[in-house]
Amino acid sequence: MPDAPKIRGDGFTVQGLFSTFQFRLDSFQRDYSWGREDVKALVDDLTGRFLRQWSPGQERRDVSNFDPYFLGPFVYYRDGGFAALVDGQQRITTLHLLMLYLRRLAIEAERPEYGNDIAALDPLIAGNSYGERAYAINEPERTALLESILDDKPYDLPADASPSVANLYERSQEIAELLPETVRDEALPLFIHWLINQVCLVGIDAVDRSQGWAIFETMNDRGVQLGPADLLKSFLLRRADNVNNRARLGDTWRSMLTRLHSSGPQATTRFLQALLVGKYAADQSDVTEIGISFHGWVQLNAEKRLGLVYPAEFARFVERELTTFARRFVTLAAASLRPDHGMESVYYNGVNEIDQMPFLLAALDPEDTDAQFRDKAQLVAAFLDLTYVQQVITNRDERPKATQPEFLELLRDLRACHDLDELRKLLGKRITVLDTTFSAVRQYGLRPDNRAQVRYLLTRLTAFVEVESGRPDEIARYLDRSEPFEIEHIWANKFERHQVEVKTEDKFRFHRNRLGALLLLQKSHNASYQAARYEEKIEWYRQQNYLAASLHRVTHERNRPFTNNVVKRYNLEKLFRSFDKFDLSAIETRQHLYQRLCEIIWAPQRLGFIVSPKVASPERVTAQAVSRRTRAHFGGITIARLVAGGALRVGEPLTLVYLRRRYTAVVNAEGQIELSTGELFESPSPAGTAVTGKRTMNGWSYWKVTREGKAVTLFDVRSAALERGLFDSGDPGSGE
Repeated sequence: MPDAPKIRGDGFTVQGLFSTFQFRLDSFQRDYSWGREDVKALVDDLTGRFLRQWSPGQERRDVSNFDPYFLGPFVYYRDGGFAALVDGQQRITTLHLLMLYLRRLAIEAERPEYGNDIAALDPLIAGNSYGERAYAINEPERTALLESILDDKPYDLPADASPSVANLYERSQEIAELLPETVRDEALPLFIHWLINQVCLVGIDAVDRSQGWAIFETMNDRGVQLGPADLLKSFLLRRADNVNNRARLGDTWRSMLTRLHSSGPQATTRFLQALLVGKYAADQSDVTEIGISFHGWVQLNAEKRLGLVYPAEFARFVERELTTFARRFVTLAAASLRPDHGMESVYYNGVNEIDQMPFLLAALDPEDTDAQFRDKAQLVAAFLDLTYVQQVITNRDERPKATQPEFLELLRDLRACHDLDELRKLLGKRITVLDTTFSAVRQYGLRPDNRAQVRYLLTRLTAFVEVESGRPDEIARYLDRSEPFEIEHIWANKFERHQVEVKTEDKFRFHRNRLGALLLLQKSHNASYQAARYEEKIEWYRQQNYLAASLHRVTHERNRPFTNNVVKRYNLEKLFRSFDKFDLSAIETRQHLYQRLCEIIWAPQRLGFIVSPKVASPERVTAQAVSRRTRAHFGGITIARLVAGGALRVGEPLTLVYLRRRYTAVVNAEGQIELSTGELFESPSPAGTAVTGKRTMNGWSYWKVTREGKAVTLFDVRSAALERGLFDSGDPGSGE
């Protein structure tokens, strides 16, 4: 009988993985080093795969029929009672962090039926050893941080924290905003069970450390590993082969890969997926299949979608389409990381993590000159940027994606544009349904969950005024997370100074956080101001960027480039004013100033769009906006859909009680939650965050309406509507 193999591989679900092993890190393992982009990529992959299969009204048991997701291999060896990780720490640590956060969300939902979901996560996150918590990854230096996350308590990062702990802390602060809102509330219990039961890894059990590292080196340095791009190459070149072109096509493919590799190790996959979605995907199923297996999709759809039948067509596709668009992709990828004159909007979208490549490639033609390519890319990127900013100021952080029906439609329209004028007209037509008066800015302000978006707006306003005044464009420094720029409150956090005017602490917090009461300053200056009064701060502001310096009267007297090129040129004399004292009327003036600056910066004509002079009526624009709100992102339920279906009434009051304080709102005619401050929200969760100041909040469980004399949560209203079949195919918000 042959001996059993010394090295073995076993498949594990996430539940099996964390219930079987307690991990420790091999002493030669590098620190936990995944950055935001790495964590985002994993979260996007997981949530994207889940949401493509999920729909409202499904039960937890339905998850057993969802497609699984393979997360790759990890290498370990047995060391006493531990599994010492040789390879896989980054993924396993991130999965552990994700489970901690999902548990916190389930607890905060305050739903009794979530008890079993929490219980499913608890033993995977930490076991019990001699009466103490024993975390799944046994690294003592991480314990204090993990305890703070598990118990939802404050954590101060020690000055001498290791790089691994410091990085883990940073990722823990960001993971909240990386999860789609649907996963954070409506689909939360199902996502928990899909993650732990349907996400799989393969564990390679080595004999000891030396064998583990030998396996690791073999996996990463040697051996023939055919990836999706290799399989695609094999298919395309085999079909294009006519003997005479074999060597030439091989050289062409190698040159393309070399060029793409300069944009990062995953650039080839990102390019091919973006190109296939942007140029050829016809429907949502195409987008999904390309994301799962782009080489398999091409083999199945070469003739139907790509129009490839004969060898000459396959050869032309490789030598013309692929190589040309790969070259363009590399340029766009570089422009998304640093400003490129003439394609600045590509950089803005990169900062805001918008998946723009399918849209940019969709609008291009292999025969475009360099100038045409750059103009087209800037136009499409500017449209995506404008769309995103409109989402932001209306309190939706929903980035444009090809997975959304309206943007899949946009992809198809972009492909049909043959020249720049057609592209300008198409995007100009789509802009007519956006509010280019930026009226939503009037109530917009800082919340615990939108700091990055507020910083972006302040950055664009600040940089615009600086450049128009003849100063250097430093927007890359403003937007760089490693640079010391941050949001400055003009009002210090001293309620008593403004009590006579604002009356209550809630009103003080609202006005202090309004966009017009904020600036963008270097951190060193911001820290030095601390709790200083406005009359002291204004002298410091005078030395800063013009958006801050304009608060001082001397700035208007001694800076002609500013007054002539900005204030007078754009007729801002009534808004760009100095203030001896910064009271409520000053905040209101600045709020209007910021609104007007947004109108100038994102003016459709200024961005190059051709907008029909026959602008849609306000009633039509409102109707289109409501229609969009009743359509669900990934099939989720919105307040607008509940109104359209009759589950909520226009004008119906809402209440929220948190820490013994009561907050009120109302459902308005457009299917939004309108706070007493006038702020508008399409979702209960950011509305709850706005009134309570709590960074994460499941608003569906906190906001309540009255039904037959009893307070009923929006969660229960939504559940009852689903049980009645209100959102079955063909309902008012289904878009069918």
